[in-house]
Amino acid sequence: MSIRAYRIKKIEHEQSDSFNLWHDEGLVEFLEEKGCLSQLNDDLGGLIEIPIDVLKEALQKVNMSEETRTSISKDIEICQDAGGVTYYCF
Repeated sequence: MSIRAYRIKKIEHEQSDSFNLWHDEGLVEFLEEKGCLSQLNDDLGGLIEIPIDVLKEALQKVNMSEETRTSISKDIEICQDAGGVTYYCF
């Protein structure tokens, strides 16, 4: 059995961001504690998948702006069946 790597031709993302890894410090610290940010490169760029349960816990425990809270809540609702939300951080 093998795992093959495919070149990505196109990545589509939402027009507005859900959160900002440079400005949402409490959320970044929480995600780091949960081991989620290890998927990103040293500059915090790349694709990251965050489990729904981690995002729900963040909504309960992390102090964040109402705009960020609303965005993450919408992400959870949209991706509930997938079990996680994939974010493209750049």
